[in-house]
Parts: sequence; C-alpha cells; structure tokens
Amino acid sequence: MKNMSIKSFVVAVVVSLIGVLSTYSVSLKVANQLKSENSLKIENTAKQVSIYLQDSIDKSLNELRGLQAFYSVEREELSQVEFNRYMDILDIKSRNYIQALSWVPLIKADEKEEYLARLRREHPTFNIVKRDENNQLIISPDKDEYTPVTYFSSIQLNKKALGFDLSSNDTRRKTLELARNSGKMATTGKINLVQQAKNLTGALIIAPVYNKGLATDSVAERINALRGYVTGVFKINVLMENAERYADMKGLQLTLLDIEENKIDLLYGSDITANTLSFDLAVPERQWQLHVTLNTALLESIESPSVIKWILAGGIVISLLLGIAIYSLLVSIVRAKNISLLSEELQTQNSRLEEKVDQRTQSLADKNSQLKENVEVLEKQRGLLSRLMTEAEQAKMEAQSRAVELSRSNKELDEFAYVASHDLKAPLRGIDQLATWVIEDIEEGELEEIPEHLKMMRSRIGRLESLLNDLLEYSQVNHRSDSLSMIDSKVVINELFVLVSPLNSFTLICDGEMPVFSSFRAPFEQVVRNLLSNAIKHHHQKQGTINVRCEDLGEFYQFSVEDDGPGISKKYQEEIFKMFKTLKPRDETEGSGMGLALIKKIVEYYNGEVNIQSQEGEGCTFYFTWPKQVIDK
Repeated sequence: MKNMSIKSFVVAVVVSLIGVLSTYSVSLKVANQLKSENSLKIENTAKQVSIYLQDSIDKSLNELRGLQAFYSVEREELSQVEFNRYMDILDIKSRNYIQALSWVPLIKADEKEEYLARLRREHPTFNIVKRDENNQLIISPDKDEYTPVTYFSSIQLNKKALGFDLSSNDTRRKTLELARNSGKMATTGKINLVQQAKNLTGALIIAPVYNKGLATDSVAERINALRGYVTGVFKINVLMENAERYADMKGLQLTLLDIEENKIDLLYGSDITANTLSFDLAVPERQWQLHVTLNTALLESIESPSVIKWILAGGIVISLLLGIAIYSLLVSIVRAKNISLLSEELQTQNSRLEEKVDQRTQSLADKNSQLKENVEVLEKQRGLLSRLMTEAEQAKMEAQSRAVELSRSNKELDEFAYVASHDLKAPLRGIDQLATWVIEDIEEGELEEIPEHLKMMRSRIGRLESLLNDLLEYSQVNHRSDSLSMIDSKVVINELFVLVSPLNSFTLICDGEMPVFSSFRAPFEQVVRNLLSNAIKHHHQKQGTINVRCEDLGEFYQFSVEDDGPGISKKYQEEIFKMFKTLKPRDETEGSGMGLALIKKIVEYYNGEVNIQSQEGEGCTFYFTWPKQVIDK
C-alpha cells in the first residue's frame, strides 16, 4: 500500500513538472511577441507626438512668412488698428502657444523723434525701453539704432512688450543679426518672456524684412536694405503641454532640448533617462530635439505584460491540478482494491458483532428499566428538596430582616438608655429639689416663695410629660396603623402652618409646583409639622418668613423648609439630630430635644435622607427626601 502511494506521487509530480515547463516556454514566446508589438505601438505613438509638434511649428512659421511678405510689399507705415485687421485674418487666437506676432522696425538715431511722435498719437506714454540689471523696464539710452516692438497681436496680453528694444538684450541681438545677415528666419535660445508676470519659457523666431527694390545678395547689401523684422513669440511650455495631454494618455513623458555645439539647453521636461526615443524638430537656425520617455507603469507593462503572469499562473495551477487529479485517481484505484479485501473481512466481523450487540442490548434493556424506576424516585425527592430549599431561603431572608430590625432597635434602645438616664432624671431631680424647698419654707414659715416654687414644679412636670409624649411618638415610628392616601403636599403644608403659626406673625411661601402623590399621611404630616414648628419656635424675632419648595429627583421628592432665623453653627449641625439635643438651656426653651431626632427616624424609615444647610446668623434650610412610591415594610 505504501509503495503504491509513493509511485502514484512520483507519477503526479512528473506530470506537473512537464506542464509547468511547457507553460513557462509558451509564456516566454508570448511575452516576446507582446513586447515587440507594444514597443512598435509606443514608437508609432511617439512619432505622432513629434509630428504634432513639427506641424504646430510649421503652421506658425507659415503665418510668420505671411506677415514677412506683407511688410515686404507694404511701403507705408501701418497703425495698430490695421495690424489687428491682418491678425484677425490669420486667427492666431486658435493657437494658444503663440504669445504674439509683432512688427519691429529698424529705427535710426535721426528717425527716433519722428517715430516717437507718431507712436505717441496712439499711445501717449510710449517710449523705447530696455531692462536694467534688476530686470526692471527703463527708457533706452541714446544709440545709433533701435529695434522697438511696435505693433503686435493681443495688445492687452502683451502690453509690457510695447516699445521693448530687442537689440538691448544679447540673446535677442545676436539672433537679429543672424537673421539680418543670412536673410533667413532665425530662432533665439530659451528666453524669459517680457510680457509675462511669471517666468515662462519661450522662444523668439525672427524674420528680416528688406526695403523693396534694393539688392540683398551680400551681407553688406542686406544690412543696407534692412527695414525691420517680423517676430513670433512662442510659449514653449504651452506648446509642450498641448502635446503632453495626448502623450499622458499613452503613458509617455516628453523632454525638449536645444542642442548647440558646446552645450545642451533643457527647454522643457526633466533630465533624460534610459528607454528614450529621440526625434529632431526643424526650427530655423536651431537644432531642437524631442525625447519621448516611457513612464514606469508603461515600461513595466511592456517588459512584463500582466497577461503573461496570468498565463504562467494559470498554466502552473492547471499543471498542479492535473498532477493532483492523476495522483488521486491512482490512489483511488489502489484503495478500491484494498476496500474490496477489507469488505469481506468486515462482513465476517460484522456477523460476530451483531451477536454481541444483541446480547448487550438485552442486558441494557433490563438495566434501563431499573434505572427508570430509580429516576422516578429521584424526581420525587428532587421536588421535595426544592420545596424545602425555597422555604429555607425565605426563612433565611426573614431572619436576616428581623436581625437588621433587631439591631436597629437595640441601637435605639442603647441611645435611649444612655440619654434618658440624664434627660428623664433631670426634671425629676428638679421636682424633688422644689419639693424640698417647699417643705423648708413651710417649716420656716416663709410662705411667700411657695407659689413660685409650685409654679416651677408644675413647669418641670409639664416638661416631663412632653418628653414622655415625644418618646412615645419616637418609639411608635415603625408601628403604623394608617393606610395609603393621596396627599396634596401644598394643601397639607398650608394647613399645618395654620396650626403651628402664631396669628399673622409669620408668613409661609410655597415656591413652584408642589406634588400630589400617594403615601402614608400621618408620618409625612409629622415631619412637616415638626420642621415648621422648629422654624417658628427657634426664630429670634417675633415675625419671619418660611419658604417651602420641592424638587423632583426621580424616585424621590426633595422638600426644603427655609427660614430667616438665627441659623445654626456648623459644629452643631450633626448634634441636633440626636435625641434630647437642644442648643439652648432647658429653662430657655420649651422643647424636649426630640423633634429633629423624630424627623430623622421617620424619613430614614422610608429610605429618605435629612440634612441641613445653614450659616450662623443667615437662616437655616432643612432638606428631606420622600419616596414617590412608599414600600410598606
């Protein structure tokens, strides 16, 4: 079995290798063919670009020759208006790479004043100008000859060139002399255009114009017969950008060079790199050369066409799949033989296994019956256990609740025992002392002070009775017998204020909306009554104002009771909520000191909070929260 598997694998590998090698060979042939075809297409495209450039140059030269012929036969000096009419016939505006066609007369020194007077009739500020060392236009100094730009196309675009003396610049002067002496058109090297605000690369093509009827066979005769020049200013950048729009679509980059004997000047584009096609362009008296370079993406597509990668990848995948298929087929044949042998052996073992299964099945059926009975018993016990656990959990929760309640009761009892040992005994000691004084007065026969002592004794008894009543209320906070009812808090507060307030001496103000809610009336009234009573009872004036407000805090309402009384110092603001706590001596106040302790216990019983905000001498504000939905404990 193992040997057969190895043989199958070797056969599959050999077939795959043959397929891969065949695919590689085919892909090389296709790649070479595509490379040749693509190179030919690129070369043809580059030729089309060079033809476009040469055609644009030739058309411009023809228009310049026409202007040259026009001035060669025209004897009289023309005006700018007449020059413009001729330019309209040529329609040079359709060729945006032509900056201007112009007439440049030769002006002798003795003709200068007449020339200036004639031109100033059209252009009052006209002057013959040149550029200084700082590239600024200045009036040209006196010299023997001038070649000022006089008339040109598109006067608004070329206004800065008006009156510019071409012979004032070395590059332009040499080209003027070359055209004059040869009698042919001549082209300058790269120049910066005078009429452009930003530096634009341009070239100036100059054609000489001679006076009609004079001989022009020799250089001397040509110099003598010279009338002036017609010039064409060409924007190399724009010309090349027009060609590059077409070249960019084909993935080509253009470079234009001006080649001289001792130097090469870059007119447009970037440095020359490899994979470049060169074309010579015919320009008067110059050698321009166009270089067409393939961009990186185009070069990569020619060198390694993507289709070749797909052919190679597809061939490799097909070869591998073919090898895998052959391997799988051979392995399947071997496995089929082995399966046939194993099948016979399995049939024998299957018969034996069926006998054992029948025996085990019967045994499992018996055990399953017994297990079912056991499960039914366990289900019954499970239900009983679940019920017991539920009851135990409820008992646990109840015990915890009672433990918490017992802990709170024990704490309150401890506080009561601690405080009552003093506050309950104090009135009794006072009564005992007064009784002793009464007995002594009777024995001594001094009966005048007995009525006062008896009056004080009754006051102590009244205080003791008030204290016992407050303790009774405090102890019954958690033992409520009333039921829930709707409470209009504004109505309740006004009614309670009438009960506790002296007639017309205090004013109650309820600001904002006051809620109507469902709650236990008695504890709520007890809290509000005690707060209103405290505000009045502890006020340092006979008159005052009490403000009651309410704010919605979500699950609770927060009520505030604000007075303009003497206020409470911060050091006493925690003490006042303890049992029997008063800030004035017992003889100066009629309270038991249980009011705020009772309020705190009631509010906290309903899961609320009580706090105070006060500055001594600035009044006092008590805040307490009351649940919107009371939980019956």
